[in-house]
Amino acid sequence: MKKLLAGFMALAVFGLVFGAVAAYQGTPGPNPEVERSTAMAYAKGMGHGNGGMMAGEGTPYMGLGVKSANLTEVSVDPAEVTDYLAQVSVEEFTNNRGITVQKLVYEGDHVGKVVGDYDLTQLSVYAAYETSNGVKVFLAYDGDIVGFVFMR
Repeated sequence: MKKLLAGFMALAVFGLVFGAVAAYQGTPGPNPEVERSTAMAYAKGMGHGNGGMMAGEGTPYMGLGVKSANLTEVSVDPAEVTDYLAQVSVEEFTNNRGITVQKLVYEGDHVGKVVGDYDLTQLSVYAAYETSNGVKVFLAYDGDIVGFVFMR
């Protein structure tokens, strides 16, 4: 019994030492969550399908809650989106990673968000999709998706 217990203890110590050595592979590299170029590559459809921010054939999947293959792209008037954004109130906060998030509220309902400290008048329409809850408009700044807004 003592030999069995000693064997298990030796195996546990060996596992801890081997695991610690295997886990430390030198200095850590850059934080991939901070590098926007990688995230934007996925947002533009250059990443893996179905697993990243894109799914299917170039259809954004940013919290739609439905399979993106069932979505229909629609055209919206950019002036109409700009007027809608002018009526939206913004609740701004900074998350624990230090990134500014603007929560968009329309008549008491949360209708979208913008990640970053952008002026809403500077955003353009990237794409719009018909969903069961209305039209989801993806907002872009210099061609990069930075947020969305639901227009009901």
